[in-house]
Parts: sequence; structure tokens; C-alpha cells
Amino acid sequence: MIHRIRLFLRLKAQHLWDVWNHSDSQPTEITLALVNLLLAPAATLIELGPLWFYQILLVGSGVYQLFCVANGDLKCRVRASFVTFGLFCTTLIMYVIIVGLSTPSHYGWFVLAFSAFGSLRRLKTEQLHRHG
Repeated sequence: MIHRIRLFLRLKAQHLWDVWNHSDSQPTEITLALVNLLLAPAATLIELGPLWFYQILLVGSGVYQLFCVANGDLKCRVRASFVTFGLFCTTLIMYVIIVGLSTPSHYGWFVLAFSAFGSLRRLKTEQLHRHG
């Protein structure tokens, strides 16, 4: 019985790993772009204060990522994903330093950074397989 449960869990974990590695990243890219365009500037303004340059950078990165996905340009999508991942990591670090992770919703920045990393990883893998 234990062996069957372990086998079942191993198969499900393998399936999740395959999805993580090979799924289409465009829906994730669009979602992350919309977060940078709409939610991240508002959240950082409310909780961290007016960081105008950074908040404008967030909006610009969201627009850029949407532009890249809409054009279907893989090199552009990789660049935009690098920027998005960097901004989510920067936002997470700013939250840790300035306000701490005092509420459960603040841990959402970990989820966004993890998601951005996954998207970047899939795009970079696709780019290497196309041109390598």
C-alpha cells in the first residue's frame, strides 16, 4: 500500500515537473506583465511610499512585456522576462528591508518572483533549443 502511494506521488510530482519545464509561458508572462502594470505600482505606493522612479519602471516593464508577447519575438520576451524577474526580486527585497513580511499577503512577492523565474527559465530553454 505504501509503495503504491509513493509511486502515485512520484508520478504526480514528475507530471508537475514536466509542466513546470515545458508548458507555454505566454499566459504567465501576460499575468506578470499585468501585475507590474497595475498592481505592483499601487501596492508599492501604498505600502512603501512614493518611489516614483521605481513605480514608473514597474509600469514600463509591464507595457514592455505585453509588447514583447504580442509581437511573439522570443529575444524580446527573454529580455522582458529578465527585467520582470529582477523587478519582482527587487520588490521582495524592498519589502523585507522596509516593512518586513508582516502579513501573509506580503509573501505573494515570493510567489511572483518564483513565477517570473519559471517563465524566464522556460523562455531561455526555448531560446537555447531553437538556436543551439
